[in-house]
Amino acid sequence: MTGKDIRMGKLFSGGHPVIIAMDHGSYMGPFDGLRDITREINQFSKADALLLMPGMAKRCGPFFARKDAPLCIIRLNWAAHYCKPHMEEFARIKKDAYYNKGYNVSFADVKYAVSLGADIVIASLLLGTDEEANTKNITEFGSLVQQADRIGIPLIGEFIPMGGIDRYKGDLLDLTLGTRACAEFGADMIKTVFVDNFEEVSGSSVVPVLALGGGTFDHPSEAFATARRAIEKGAAGVVYGRNVICAKKPAAYLDCLLDVVKNNASPEDAEKHYLSVV
Repeated sequence: MTGKDIRMGKLFSGGHPVIIAMDHGSYMGPFDGLRDITREINQFSKADALLLMPGMAKRCGPFFARKDAPLCIIRLNWAAHYCKPHMEEFARIKKDAYYNKGYNVSFADVKYAVSLGADIVIASLLLGTDEEANTKNITEFGSLVQQADRIGIPLIGEFIPMGGIDRYKGDLLDLTLGTRACAEFGADMIKTVFVDNFEEVSGSSVVPVLALGGGTFDHPSEAFATARRAIEKGAAGVVYGRNVICAKKPAAYLDCLLDVVKNNASPEDAEKHYLSVV
């Protein structure tokens, strides 16, 4: 087995992994549930992995130093279209015009992420802008894939269509093209938005696909049901952020999500259990 095989084996050794994303501060700023990561991260010790920016991973070393700690996933790049306040201001100025151009920019290389304790790295691939941006984004993504391959660390290719960070309503072809492109360019896993026809995404991506939870749901059962449907439609695991970290009782919410994803608990029963402890 290679080092990459061993690290991926750890992620999937407990069944379908539940990953908690805590990297929102770089494009949404601080908010309740994500103000003091060094303290709040301790609520998620039962997760299979946590996704962080390098600066926060650097400050959370004691959490990951435990023998039974979740795996550490560190993000390597960023793009302007992630920055929600920026996009909203653009739409206001342009009278609801849509921000449709963006470049992925690396702020960390794989060696640096490993030096901070990364078990896995993640890089976004942004497509659908203009030809120049697409070309630069693909080149940048390929460079990060090569770095990860040389070191033997898995790389998650993240594909989020423009504007699809919460509830994607666009063309399924865009999603299947983008996720397959991540695999074709060398990603070991893919993180992308969940859609009703997710089986077409998971079935055509070749490598394991992780479904993200997106924006907060009105009721816990909706978030749990989305995770359940994602697994039923071929997702290898789920990546949840705001639904968990913004919950009134994040640790209890995570327990319920784990029960749904790993033990096939019903979303309704999971919600009842969660509400009983809030």
